[in-house]
Amino acid sequence: MAAGGWLYGDYWKKSNLPPLDNDSAATLRAENSELVQRVDTLEEELAQVRSMLSKGPFPVPEDIISWVEKDYDMVFLKNPNVRLASPTKIRDAAHANLRLIYGEVDLENEGLAWELLGLLPPNQRLFTQLLFVNSTGVKGICDLSEQRILLSENFDAMSVPDRSVLVRLLGQLLAYQNYPKKEWGSRDEWQAWEAVHTGSAAAQQSRFLRRNTDTNEASWDDPEPAREQLLNDLEPALQGFCNFPFIEGADFSRYFFIDSRAAWAGMFQNPPSSTAAVLHPNQKEREAIDISFPNSGSEIIHENTIGELGLRLWLEPFAGMDESGLLAEQWRGDRYQLRRRSDKQFTLTWKIALVDEKSAKSLKAEVERSMIPHFQEAQASRKTAVNVSGTVLTFTNSPKK
Repeated sequence: MAAGGWLYGDYWKKSNLPPLDNDSAATLRAENSELVQRVDTLEEELAQVRSMLSKGPFPVPEDIISWVEKDYDMVFLKNPNVRLASPTKIRDAAHANLRLIYGEVDLENEGLAWELLGLLPPNQRLFTQLLFVNSTGVKGICDLSEQRILLSENFDAMSVPDRSVLVRLLGQLLAYQNYPKKEWGSRDEWQAWEAVHTGSAAAQQSRFLRRNTDTNEASWDDPEPAREQLLNDLEPALQGFCNFPFIEGADFSRYFFIDSRAAWAGMFQNPPSSTAAVLHPNQKEREAIDISFPNSGSEIIHENTIGELGLRLWLEPFAGMDESGLLAEQWRGDRYQLRRRSDKQFTLTWKIALVDEKSAKSLKAEVERSMIPHFQEAQASRKTAVNVSGTVLTFTNSPKK
């Protein structure tokens, strides 16, 4: 590629010379034809190299591996497996990651629960949207199920932004090799774990870009603009969940990275179990209040916890960012259940434990003011209600008939 750029540069230098006589023009045309043939040959050779790389390891420079290890204060337990891959292979890896983390059936049921919570509009499959955002327009992916990195076929090893993506993926793989975890008790726990691993890798990517910007006095474009646009098109709640590790997770990681190497290692050894802990790194993590449900006899299809982050994202489109943040900070635990009745219709009950009764009543007032009218319009065939008992608020969504 560098040689091709030099050849084109040589051609344009010659083409900008003053007008030539016929013999000189003929000579220039011949040279131009030769240059074009040489560029075509280089492009063919590059295509052959890419084809070979797709069948074997991608040669990651040793200096990048060393920098990632030094920055993380960890070492790869086995050599990073990095390969070029087609869009189909990258999508398959994203699919495998989703199955590993959630299970396909659980994601389908979670999507239905989110619809009844109002986090997603009707008929928008959660699994499909997460698959697209994790595989479309990306320069690469860390395949957790195979513990390898797949880079897109258009990955440019000479591009600093593209190399920064590789650095981020190497950081994810390095942390996963040293601190693996393959089971999570809830979405909230998974989001907190992802905030540590993906957030740390995103912060490392920023350090790499800043280092190269300082060296080369340049600014860099987003290497994955298509993914960024796809994120912007998502529903606000889903966008918030997807952005959480890259924004709040990266900030959480920096808090410990700046503190000390011991604090940094401790973050991986004892990762937070809730998004509340990620959102408030300077506070001691509190154990979430256990939420229980009476046995109603209906079949339990799905149950989960979405944490302080989920509560904030639920409120935000209606109550605004500031008010949502203040109300969500009072979160001390939550759990929802999606049940299927004997008539095959679904009901959802969500219980949220708050710090005190006053906070529970404040949350109830805001939900009744700004959210219940929305549900009455958007889900006219269903009835929603909210009530408070002590420090626990309960939101229900059930069929009218």
